[in-house]
Amino acid sequence: MTVWFHVDVNSAFLSWSALKLLREGQPLDLRTVPAAVGGDEEKRHGVVLAKSQPAKKYGVQTGESLFSARLKCPELIVTKPDFDWYVQCSKGLIAILRDYSPVVEQFSIDEAFVEMTGSEALFGPPVQAADAIRQRVHRELGFTVNVGVSVNRLLAKVASDFTKPDRTHTLWPEEIPQKLWPLPVGSLFGVGPSAVRTMDALGIHTVGELAHADPEVLRRAFGVRGDSFRRHANGIEGTPLGKRETKDNSYGNSVTLPDDLARPEQADATLLALAESVAGRLRTDGKSARVVTVQLVDNAFRRSSHQVSLPNPTNSTELIYQTARQLIRQMWPKRPVRLVGITCERTTAESFEQLDLFTDVRRTDRQEKLDRTADALRSRFGDKAVVRARLLDPTDKPTAPGALSAAKARDKRRRKP
Repeated sequence: MTVWFHVDVNSAFLSWSALKLLREGQPLDLRTVPAAVGGDEEKRHGVVLAKSQPAKKYGVQTGESLFSARLKCPELIVTKPDFDWYVQCSKGLIAILRDYSPVVEQFSIDEAFVEMTGSEALFGPPVQAADAIRQRVHRELGFTVNVGVSVNRLLAKVASDFTKPDRTHTLWPEEIPQKLWPLPVGSLFGVGPSAVRTMDALGIHTVGELAHADPEVLRRAFGVRGDSFRRHANGIEGTPLGKRETKDNSYGNSVTLPDDLARPEQADATLLALAESVAGRLRTDGKSARVVTVQLVDNAFRRSSHQVSLPNPTNSTELIYQTARQLIRQMWPKRPVRLVGITCERTTAESFEQLDLFTDVRRTDRQEKLDRTADALRSRFGDKAVVRARLLDPTDKPTAPGALSAAKARDKRRRKP
């Protein structure tokens, strides 16, 4: 019998943000109070990206505005997202899963499928192995996961969404009538709000009713998707869910600006910060990219993008920044800009560079060593261990003990007659 696990992090962004704050010394665990991960309302990032279980009880929903969420829950605590930290947590999860199986298919940043067929001799029965994974993740990484167990990815994914948090659930084929069919049809993978409304009009309200619906009626309403919906309702996977990986990994980051920008040079510092984030992630994964794309959104919410193919793959912060800087000057719209983004695509593990007569090899080597030294320092001492001077806030005060002592000494010298 084939066995698949679906491992899903509970309230991933909220859990990971709470974990980081606890490690930084904050005594309050955001997972235990009404809390959400979202942007800064004053800077127009005001959307709920994730919420705690206590916030969910107030009706706070992912994707709604923070303004709306605060109307439901005035005491809601909001923290900003930290996507670099989320990537670290995700990699930690995948590393643990690979200790249990050579077949780990990451489905998103916070979930993965694991094939456990034939592993009972090593890890015991499926539920025992699932519990071991769940407990190890909590013990070593500090956050909780749900694990769904079944004979295919589809049923395992449905099972993992049963009661949360920190639970193991099975959904074997013989359990489908009791566990799957009574659920609302919208809980089935792939059935979105629009399909739910159509099914409601057809008198289909539960997964069981969908499983037994007339195939011809479903085809008329949904086309070929109707057959897929019916198969899923009967626990038949069809195209494996985990096989949706893209042919090319892309690395990107974007930011909504606190103020609209009228000229491209006003975006240079933002571009540099974005380039540093994207290039750092490329270097961490041992990747280089051949294509750099810049995205802009103006204050009328019109989106535009330009891209360029590089002669050689790169993960250099400086080269990505300079490329993006040139692109942004070519494409700057007539209206002020409210969002800027950089994406690096066509990634490869190759690190060769075809040099020409005009390439300064020494400068290239120095830049690579500088990037990797900065990466190492940030990895050991935190993201703010090395900050480019251009990205420093001029209002920041020195906080390191040595800096404070030096500042006090200078102040004393100034006061002497």
